Amino acid sequence: MKAIRILSIILTVLMCITAFSSCNKGPAVVHHDEVYQGGLTDDYPSVDYGAKDFTFLVIKHSDLIKDYYGGNFIDSEKLIGDKISDAVFERNLAVEQKYNVKITEKIEVGKDPNEVLDMYVRSGDFSYDAIYGWGYKMGACIPENYFADMTFLPTVDFTKEYWSPSAIEDLKIGDSVYIALNDITMNKLDWAGLIFFNKAVYEDFQIEGTFGNIYQLVRDGKWTLETFLNMIKSVSRNLDGVPGIGRDDIFGLVDGSGTGADLVCGLGIRFTTKTPDGFHELSFYGDKLLRIIDMVEPVFSNPDHVKSLSELYTGADTTGYDDIYQYARSVFTRGHSLFCGGSANVTSEAAFRNMESEYGIVPCPKYDENQEGYITEIDSLASLFAIPSTPNEDGGSMERTSHILEYMAYKSNEILLPVYYNEVLKGQRLDSDDAEMLDIIAASSHYEFARMYKMPKNERDLTVADVVDKMFQTPATAASTYISHKNKLQKELNEYFLKVLSLQTQQ
Repeated sequence: MKAIRILSIILTVLMCITAFSSCNKGPAVVHHDEVYQGGLTDDYPSVDYGAKDFTFLVIKHSDLIKDYYGGNFIDSEKLIGDKISDAVFERNLAVEQKYNVKITEKIEVGKDPNEVLDMYVRSGDFSYDAIYGWGYKMGACIPENYFADMTFLPTVDFTKEYWSPSAIEDLKIGDSVYIALNDITMNKLDWAGLIFFNKAVYEDFQIEGTFGNIYQLVRDGKWTLETFLNMIKSVSRNLDGVPGIGRDDIFGLVDGSGTGADLVCGLGIRFTTKTPDGFHELSFYGDKLLRIIDMVEPVFSNPDHVKSLSELYTGADTTGYDDIYQYARSVFTRGHSLFCGGSANVTSEAAFRNMESEYGIVPCPKYDENQEGYITEIDSLASLFAIPSTPNEDGGSMERTSHILEYMAYKSNEILLPVYYNEVLKGQRLDSDDAEMLDIIAASSHYEFARMYKMPKNERDLTVADVVDKMFQTPATAASTYISHKNKLQKELNEYFLKVLSLQTQQ
């Protein structure tokens, strides 16, 4: 039966999501105040699973400061007065009471998921029911047969909003789901890409008088790459008298990479598209990308207007900051730049919490006014869920896992998400305009699968994203850069999908 099912997968044409609904080419908006409160019905049957543990294997990047990519959304031992922790506790209690289980975490810190999973497989220790680990490194584990196909979970409904259907579609391989996003975690908001703007710099440089109200530009579908670049170019002021514009002066943008390549998803370019046989083929190269590079490079390469994180922290005194990246972003919070790329996660940093001026948020810009809506990419580092290919030896089953993950995601949508959305995000420094922008960002979130499948073994082992970055860094040779790498990249993609599809036929 499995082989027949796989054959049907290969013969089925899978449509790539390339359009985003908006009849007037403005933003598609989901008002989460309404959607996340009372919009779903609890009609899930109770089952008694004998008071056994339901264990998440949580694979963290670091526990020294904070878990950058996963958040503290899985387990909470008691009510402590913290809004998020208490909502997690309340959600887990509801799940535990409905299914007579105990939600627990088994935490591994400082190792890649493939290393952790290989260790558990070799030891024969399968005492966990679900896996939660940082994004693209989970994607790289799929061909190693560590994960089961989640479409076999009998009561999971991936069309429900608490499973983020658009993200599920982006992460599918053929008709199978091995890594998934749901509302048990807040990563669809926490790690969705957005742009901060410093309202004091915005007013000082009369951005609204020159370009129009930035929020209204978004509403009208006129928040475009050209407008964004022109705003960046309009901000440059020397404050310290030292020749050139440095970190102590004022400039247009604090950018994560300094290349502009992170804008590509929002401009309607997908690195790969799905083919009828379930594979992915390279699709980013073309006249549109070359035009974007020609527009972006003169601005992003100008130190009077754009500075990367590395430019800002190199040689700086970062004492008092948790890490060098937080220091670099603090340049924006201290009023030295108009824009800063990032995600909602960084608003927890002390520099953002303690800003003297206010900040606003907007989605990443569109390519032009003809683009259908805004597109927001979820960071490929954000942690995702999977289920082990080997069942938990302590009474675990696909049915039990299915019931608990589905209900836990549902209850999280009901309990945790409103707290995170309305109190943590909307409640901290964001006015009604910013809250509307957050709605637009949340409604347009997607994954770029090409970021999810490969872990580079060395600096010369480039990913698809690395090649795009390189094209932005050297525009004059962008075409030859693509040509010199395309065959290797496509071969790697083909090998990845062949291996996964061959595993499917064996299951």
